[in-house]
Amino acid sequence: MSDAREKLEAVNSRLMGLFKAEKQTMMAFNSLTVAATRPGKISAALKELTAVAIAVAKGCEDCIIYHASTAKKHGATREELIEMLAVSVEMSGGPGAVYAAKALEAFDQLT
Repeated sequence: MSDAREKLEAVNSRLMGLFKAEKQTMMAFNSLTVAATRPGKISAALKELTAVAIAVAKGCEDCIIYHASTAKKHGATREELIEMLAVSVEMSGGPGAVYAAKALEAFDQLT
């Protein structure tokens, strides 16, 4: 990833464009996001690390950047991310390893 901060800004810009174009759907999606990541028995940081792991397994670079950033905001550590990435690689093999490396790089760039 060339520069995770620039890519994060681009992701957010694209999402805002979609929000402006289709407010009703994106407001519903935002409500889903807020509900899914609310504090509970599992911390918001762990929920976001899980989202990173799923994004790695799915190969969604924009999702990786977005959720790595949000995980950091919720206090996730680099070590926690690395442990979660190991599980993602286990579950998704070689492609997961490639995207896990991208996730770690993005997390480090977002410091």
